[in-house]
Amino acid sequence: MNASPCLPPYVGKTTVYIDQNVLTMAVKGHDPAFFTSLLDRFQVIYSDETLREIKRSGQPNKFLAALDSLNAMHFRYQVNDSFEPTGEMILHEVPPVQAYDNYLQAEPVYDIMLAAAHQTTLKLYGGRSDSTFTEIASEQIDAFDGLIKSLSAPLAQLDHTHPHLRASIEQYLQILQSQYEQVSVMSAAEMRKHISDERDQSGVKNYRASVGLGPKELNNIKPPRVIEKIWQAYQNLDGYRDRGYSIENFLGIAATPLYSRDMHVHEKVTAIYNLLNVIGYKTDSKLKRGSRYVAAISDAAHAAIGSRAHILLSADEVFVDKVRTIYEFLGVTTEVGLVSLVDGRVLIKSK
Repeated sequence: MNASPCLPPYVGKTTVYIDQNVLTMAVKGHDPAFFTSLLDRFQVIYSDETLREIKRSGQPNKFLAALDSLNAMHFRYQVNDSFEPTGEMILHEVPPVQAYDNYLQAEPVYDIMLAAAHQTTLKLYGGRSDSTFTEIASEQIDAFDGLIKSLSAPLAQLDHTHPHLRASIEQYLQILQSQYEQVSVMSAAEMRKHISDERDQSGVKNYRASVGLGPKELNNIKPPRVIEKIWQAYQNLDGYRDRGYSIENFLGIAATPLYSRDMHVHEKVTAIYNLLNVIGYKTDSKLKRGSRYVAAISDAAHAAIGSRAHILLSADEVFVDKVRTIYEFLGVTTEVGLVSLVDGRVLIKSK
């Protein structure tokens, strides 16, 4: 976790990443003494996902003021000279209002890409019932192509400011585009395995019915080592038995020839979080609804970013249970606290 790509590792206060529901408590004025203590003892951090949720709230000024009152610092992923993610993070001491303005400038292109990328999984949950996976894959590829084209003008400006960077960026974007097209086609093919008639069906329901396991069975699995216990329940089922699958294959975090490196920890967190939603362990509810699915994507992003903080706080018990399960499996040392409001006081429950 670095304060800057060129500076030594951050050695300030213990970092605490707060979920949106905890930030909402601050906005509503609950237990000011708790948040004063948080400010005094820790370095509060937030991310672009925080800013995305702030925009969706329709009340950005209130949330930005709350972040400012907590002296919160912006936390984002670091990239190397080839603009590839390093797995490390950067802390920015920038006013939340400025960070929000920066986010808004980049948001239109990013959101088009993000929305397209998640349409396959949304359909898997029963949404997008009027579209086929093939149609959605085509949309995703078109969206990524649009993203690449939108960067042409900014890249041309590098000829005047940083000419040595342009070739590296263009090469990286070409690699990303090729990988994305392959993943989109492969994803559509995989989804069709679980939906015979692509319209008006829930692939998740079909999948759970076909393996004979779902939320009822999985949510009775108790810690510790929940993920290992889940894999023990799946590995001898049809579709997994005698296929040479490892637990990493099952979780979607195994090495793949599409990429030239192992997945970073935050990427593994995202993959496992989404897999647990699909199979039904502590799953988020009503995911075929676009708004609920967007909220679940934000939760996965918070879980990933939180894995690089010292402490993660959330008031969502299902989220906390799932994140603790994932962090335990991956060996992530982030302390995850469940926040609750009791008689006007904000309390934290650790494991």
